[in-house]
Order: sequence, then C-alpha cells, then structure tokens
Amino acid sequence: MIGKLRAKLILVITLILTLAVFGIMASINMVESSSNRAQIQAKIKRIADLDGFLPADYGEYDPFGEEQTEFIDCFSIQLDFNYAVRRIVLTRDIEVDQDDIVNYAKQALSSGESFGKLGHYAYYLQAKYYGTILVFMDIRTYQQAQKNLLFSTSLIGLLTIVAFFLLSVALAFWLVRPVKKTFEKQKLFISNASHELKTPLAVISANVDVLEAEIGDNKWLNYIRSENARMSELVSELLCLARLDDKSGHPIVMSEFSLTDSFLQTVLPFESKVFEMGKHLTVEAQPDVLYKGDESAIKHVLTILLDNAVKYSDEHGVIIAKLYTHANRRVIEVYNTGEGVPKDQLNKIFERFYRRDEARNSKSGGYGLGLAIAKASIESHGGRILAQSDYGHWIKFTVTL
Repeated sequence: MIGKLRAKLILVITLILTLAVFGIMASINMVESSSNRAQIQAKIKRIADLDGFLPADYGEYDPFGEEQTEFIDCFSIQLDFNYAVRRIVLTRDIEVDQDDIVNYAKQALSSGESFGKLGHYAYYLQAKYYGTILVFMDIRTYQQAQKNLLFSTSLIGLLTIVAFFLLSVALAFWLVRPVKKTFEKQKLFISNASHELKTPLAVISANVDVLEAEIGDNKWLNYIRSENARMSELVSELLCLARLDDKSGHPIVMSEFSLTDSFLQTVLPFESKVFEMGKHLTVEAQPDVLYKGDESAIKHVLTILLDNAVKYSDEHGVIIAKLYTHANRRVIEVYNTGEGVPKDQLNKIFERFYRRDEARNSKSGGYGLGLAIAKASIESHGGRILAQSDYGHWIKFTVTL
C-alpha cells in the first residue's frame, strides 16, 4: 500500500511539473514564431511598398539596419491587370531562375492569401496602380533560428523533467514517511492485539465447555460459544493479514504442487453444504495443472471465494468453480448467481473492512476481511484477482496466477 501511494505521488508530481515545462516551452516557441512572422511581414511589406526595391536603393533610411539588410534576400514580380509579367526585381546577389519565379507567383496567386509561405520563401501580395506585385523573401535564417530554439528548449525541458522526476522521488519518500510510520504502527498493533486476544478467547472457550459439562445444555452458553467463535475467526483473519503485510518476517515458501489436486480437495467438501442449502455446485478442473507457490495460501483463497459464493448466492442458486490454463497462466474462476455487486463498487470490495450491506453481512457473519486477504495473498504470488458482476444477476471472481 505504501509503495502504491509513493508511486502515485511521484506520478502526480512529475505529471504536473511536466505539463508546466511543456507549457513554458510551447509558449516560448509560439511567441518566437509569432515575433518572426511579424518581422518578416513588416519587412516584406516595406519592400512591396517600394515596388520590390530595398529602402537603401531609394536612398532612404533603412529600418532594418545595415547588418540585417545583408541577410534580406528577396525577389519580386510585377504583374499587370491581366496577370502578365511586367517586371522582375532581384535584390542583392540572389540567384533564382525566371521560370521558377513565375511558378512561385502562380502558386501564391492560386492560394488566395495575401501573405503566406512556399517552402523556404515567404511571399506578400499587394495591389498596385499598374496591377499587382508579389514579393518573395528567403526566410531560411528565421526557420533555422526557430529550429535551434525548439531543439534548445526541448533539451532544456527534458533535462528539467528528469531533474523534477528525481526531486519528486525524494519528495514522495519524504511525504510518505509519516504515513509509513503510522501504517507500521497500525500493523504492529493489529498483530500484537490479535496474539493477545487468542489466549483469553481460548480460556473463554474452555470455561464454556466446563460449564456445559456441569449444568448441561444452556442457550446462554450457546450464545457465548457462538460469539466466541466469531471473535476467534476475526482474530485469525487479522493475524493472517498481519503475516501477509509483514513480508520480511514471514516470507512465502514456494514449492511445486498439483494445483488440480489442491483445487478439488478444497472445492469438493462444499458439495454437501451446497446440497443441504438447495443450491447447485458445478466443478470443472483441468487435469495435471502444476504450480509453484504456497499451497496453503492458495487453498485459503479458494476457500474464501467459495464461502462467499455459498453465502451470497440466491435461493436455489448456481455456483460454478473452474480451474484451467490459458497462455501459460493458471486461472481459477468462482461464479455464483445472486444479487452481485454494483459496477462502481467492484474495486471497493477488496478493501479491508469494506461491507456493502451492513445488515446482510451481519447475518452472514462477514467482517469485510476475506477478499482483502485473498487479494493480498494472490498479489504476494505475483498474480491478480478481478471481480466482474451483472448487478442483480451474478458475480464472478477470476484469479490469474
């Protein structure tokens, strides 16, 4: 549980910071792109205003500056009202074939936009007294600068995300530390309390037997024995959970055994109980299924699932227990007809002490620990347990090993 909480904290912190970094990176690149576009549009429009010539050629003040002017490689094409070529103007030493210029002009005119981009050229269309002028500007310098900025921000962003991830790991360990201490104290208390309760419960049971031998059958003694048995069951379940939680102190002993034999040994004794209750049990087991794990733990899980199926199946209900292999995995299914569980509560039923219907569980004697034990036990084997239900009709538990 602590490990999952820590992982969720790391995921959430890293995700939030990653989104923030991506937001900053996107903003920087968008602002730079917008700025470049505005600069290009201003320059190319200025050249169009001067019929395709640079300001310096007119003896005017150059708003671009001498250094920038050296990088302004442009060409323009003047068209009359019939879109026939009137004049082509080249700036600096740019070398462009006349046929290419005409093709560029046709593509720009067909786009229907006054400002756009064709490859590494930006173009601007402006109406004139003689017809139309199209100015093209080589923008490779801007494009390369934009690529360099994108690469730089991406690299910095990646390094920042890695740093944030390492920071979130350290932060998660620090944040979870108090929770971990509290959880460990809780586990220790449950374990110690369960052990301490076993002795007085055994004494009560022995005294009840002695009293019954002296005064005979008595309903009050039967009440005491019944509640003592329920309390003993709860203590046993708490001890089982404590052992599963304390993996270091109680490691699982893995050994290969016949899963088929263990399955049948656990399921078949339920036949008489099911028959007495007027219900129907179907057993299907694939022969010669072997598994390496804790045999007693697997039997305990199967007992929990079958006990639930018997308790919560409807009158004259059907219970089906299956064992088979699929894709090199061992699969155990326990199905029963009955009320089932609403879809939004299927994950909650594996939580400790969770009971969907208090009155119903009180009658059945459940404490809400059985499925929590089953889940912890299966996960300790590296497997998983899932619940499926059609509320009001059936429920099925699937254990995959």
